[in-house]
Amino acid sequence: MTELQYFWGWAVYLAGAFGCLLSLWFIVGNWHPRLKRPLMLVFAVLFFLPGTVHPDQSYLGPAFLISLYDGLSLGVDAIWRTGRTVAIAAGVAAIAGVLLPVSKAKKAVPDKRTNHAQRQRKEPALSPASNQKP
Repeated sequence: MTELQYFWGWAVYLAGAFGCLLSLWFIVGNWHPRLKRPLMLVFAVLFFLPGTVHPDQSYLGPAFLISLYDGLSLGVDAIWRTGRTVAIAAGVAAIAGVLLPVSKAKKAVPDKRTNHAQRQRKEPALSPASNQKP
């Protein structure tokens, strides 16, 4: 594999991963932040954490997919070569997502300058003398 092919492979993968993360963001958009934030962080770790494809090579790939492929092709014991890193990083992301504070929704405070109920223009009252025609 040439360096250009390696670059384009990563470019296509990252574009797809950003698309998947954006889709997940739209799906969980109305969920409570205590559920949404850890889920988004864990999926970001799964999509973007790199790992070595083979111990003898310097090529990197998505660690989650590498551990999945190693587990399916080489057996369950091979999962832990890159899967250990994925599990630790996903666990830290989930814990960080749960522990980060969630801000309460602020109540709208009426602004005196823009409150139309308080600042209505009052037209001058017409006197009966001004209603007479010349």
